[in-house]
Amino acid sequence: MSPRVPRLPLPLRRGLFLCLALLALALLTACERKEPGEAPEGDLPARAYSGPARSYYLGFSSLPSALTDSGYQQTFDLASQWGEVLLIQRPPSWSDFLPGATLSDTQRERTTTERNAARVRGLKLFMALDPFDAADRGRLAGLPSDRQGQNLGNAELKSAFIAEARYIALNYHPAFLSLGMEVNATYEKDPDQYAKFLDAYRDAYAAVKTVSPDTSVFVTFQYEELLGVLPWEKPHPPRWELLDAYGDQLDLFGLTTYPSFAFPVARRVPADYYRQIREHTKLPIAFAAVGFSSAPARDGVNSSTPAEQRRFLQRLIQDADEVKSPLLIWFIGRDPSYLGAPPYDLLASIGLRDANDRPKEAWPFWEEAAKRPYDPPNASKATPPPEEAPATVTPTP
Repeated sequence: MSPRVPRLPLPLRRGLFLCLALLALALLTACERKEPGEAPEGDLPARAYSGPARSYYLGFSSLPSALTDSGYQQTFDLASQWGEVLLIQRPPSWSDFLPGATLSDTQRERTTTERNAARVRGLKLFMALDPFDAADRGRLAGLPSDRQGQNLGNAELKSAFIAEARYIALNYHPAFLSLGMEVNATYEKDPDQYAKFLDAYRDAYAAVKTVSPDTSVFVTFQYEELLGVLPWEKPHPPRWELLDAYGDQLDLFGLTTYPSFAFPVARRVPADYYRQIREHTKLPIAFAAVGFSSAPARDGVNSSTPAEQRRFLQRLIQDADEVKSPLLIWFIGRDPSYLGAPPYDLLASIGLRDANDRPKEAWPFWEEAAKRPYDPPNASKATPPPEEAPATVTPTP
C-alpha cells in the first residue's frame, strides 16, 4: 500500500493563508499517492548554460500541480530541469522518534524513495522540518492523540524533534535544512511556545552538525509578518531583534515571502524591500519560499497580472544577485489544478507555469536565470549518502 501524502509545504499563515493549511489537512485524510519514481519520466533535456554566473541554487517545492503519481514526479523533474534544489517540507513524525519508538516502514520507504529520486536527477535537497501547525503557529502540528496540548517544553517531545532532525541529516544529507518554518509567526502567537522552540532548536542544530557538518541549518521567518505589513494583522515595528537569540547557530537568514498579498502590484513593493536585510544581519540571505500571483484574486486580495508577476521575478533575481543569495526557491512551479474552488482559488495563480504547463510571462526570466552557470563563492558540499537502508536514530533520553 502506498504511504499517505506527506503534509504539503505550508508557507502561509492566518486569514487568507489558512486555506493552504486546510488544503493540506484535506489531502492528508482524503488522498494517497506513490512516492516519486526513481527515474524521470522520459529523458530530460540537457540544460545549455550561458550568461553571467549566479551565486544561488534555484528550485521549487514538491507541491504537485495535480494530485497524481505523475504530478508528484513532475515536481522532481521540473526542479532538476530548471534548477538544482527541491524543497520538501513536512511536520515531525513524532510517533517514529519518541523514546522507545520503532521507525515505521512508511518512514523508511519515504526516505529511500525521496532520496533516490533526488539522486538520479542530480538534485540537492532542502528539507524543512516544520514543528508548528500552519493554521495556528501557537501549537505543535500532528501530535499523537495522547500528546495533544503538549509543547517542546516536554522532554520527550523535545527529544523526538532532535532525533528526527538528526535522522534527516544522517539519511538525506541535505544541502539545506530548516528546523522551523516562519517561526516569527509562533513568536507573535505564543512567545512562551517560541521560547521552548528556541531551546529545542539549539540542541537540534548541534545534533545535525555532528552527522552532516556541511548542511546549512537555519529557521525561516515570514518576511511580511516580520516587517509588520500583513494587511489582516495588527501593524507592528519590524522584529529584527528575533535574530539575536540564535547567536552562531543560524547558518542563513531564511525567509518566506509573498508580497502580492501585502502590496497591490509589484511596483508598490519598496525598492529596498530585500536589500534592507543587509542592514540587520551579515548572514547569507536565503529565499526559502517565494510567490507572487499572476492574476487578480477575489475580495481585493491583490490586483496582479502576468506582467506584474514578471516584474516581481525580474526584481527578485536582481536582488538575489546583489545580495549574493545562496538559495532561491519559487514555492509553486506549476499552478495546482485542484485549487479552483474557494478558498483555495486565492492561491491558484502563484506558479510560473499554468495548470496545463504553459509558460507564463515570467517563465522566460526564470529559464534565463536557470541557464546561468552556478558558481558561488562557498558552494555547499552536502550530497546525498550512497544508496542504503535508512539509518535509525536513537532519541536522546
